[in-house]
Amino acid sequence: MDSQKNEESDVKGEYTIHVFDLSSDHEDKVVEIIDGFYNEEHAVVFAHAYVRASVERCRIPGGTNQEIFDAWSAFGEDVKVMNKEDEIWNSSDEIMSFVENKSTPMECDWRSLDPRRLVDEDEFPEDDKE
Repeated sequence: MDSQKNEESDVKGEYTIHVFDLSSDHEDKVVEIIDGFYNEEHAVVFAHAYVRASVERCRIPGGTNQEIFDAWSAFGEDVKVMNKEDEIWNSSDEIMSFVENKSTPMECDWRSLDPRRLVDEDEFPEDDKE
């Protein structure tokens, strides 16, 4: 059982998310590295939701797409999905789509996908059986 759990935790650490604060004056704008994703898909879906939420926080009511993009570029947060040293996904290919299309609350719900909040089934206490 423990060996299975160790193998699973090794696999869970394969993908990381690097969070960038676009408003930072520092050369290296990485403010956080998140790990513990189950697989590449989990990391990429989290990344989409995280960037979408950041764009929505920067969305200017009645603003043009360029104004929204400029606000996000100045004050938002960006992410990259990494597998060791290789970049798997970054927002540059999709950011304008996120800006042009208002996201739903579900599309922005990165918290429900956050591996730091997920609880393994083994962490729950056993129910008392009568």
